[in-house]
Amino acid sequence: MRRLLVFVIVFSVFAEENPLDYYRIHFEEKEQHPLADTLFEKTVWKRKVSHILLDSSGDLYRVSLLMILEYPHNYRSQNYPLYYEYDEIAPAMEKLKWLDSFLERRGVMRVSVLGNKITSETILFPGYDFIPEQRAMH
Repeated sequence: MRRLLVFVIVFSVFAEENPLDYYRIHFEEKEQHPLADTLFEKTVWKRKVSHILLDSSGDLYRVSLLMILEYPHNYRSQNYPLYYEYDEIAPAMEKLKWLDSFLERRGVMRVSVLGNKITSETILFPGYDFIPEQRAMH
């Protein structure tokens, strides 16, 4: 009789839950951290960019940012590229140098993407005026 009473109490507690609550809790849109990446917007800063590349694709030149996920998720992730597209090499080279300097100064920007192509950028933090010196390894 005692076991039956415990079973009825436990069952009645779980029977009142709506099975759709799981989906409401886990898949409803919630307020996110302002730097969280979405499908159409990514945050670009030094810790998330592993390489900056200049490559050509037919008549177009691309400045590609090879992005990685941040720790602790980086061990199980794959790199993914985001790129700017240019018709001539001179503006592509300028963008490459600017991005290298911007990321070296610890700048942060938010980019809008369409697939992997960067369509617009917004500077969130322009970076420091000086490049922090690298400490020598002894």
